Amino acid sequence: MKTLCLIFLFIPFNFFGQEVYYSFLTETYPNIYRSEFKLVDRRIVFEPNDVTIVTETNQGKDIEVLNIQETQVLDDRLTLICENRNKHKITIVFPKEQEEFLYIDYYYRSLLTNEEIQLRLHVEEMQNGPEDSIGIGDG
Repeated sequence: MKTLCLIFLFIPFNFFGQEVYYSFLTETYPNIYRSEFKLVDRRIVFEPNDVTIVTETNQGKDIEVLNIQETQVLDDRLTLICENRNKHKITIVFPKEQEEFLYIDYYYRSLLTNEEIQLRLHVEEMQNGPEDSIGIGDG
């Protein structure tokens, strides 16, 4: 039953085209002994086959498109196994079913050290009606 409930978390953006979240705070776990908090403006767009993350930087917008390769349910969490344009593996993990949907965990391997890095993107759902369309290029 828990697996079924977790899958329902994933279904809305499969049926309706996209779910959009705003992330204002990023927490980094470079290792288990420390974490950093940074104020970063991000928009995360979940679509049926892709996840697009738009990050505001001093130089403009950094757009990362992740192709969803596989979905899994591990430890009561929905996990998306993705690949970016450079063919690097990115894992996105949603909170457990009983937890509030306030964050998304994003895992990748450092190209320099091969260390696994975890980012916790604290999120808020962007409210939009069916008549509103949210474009990636909109600011």
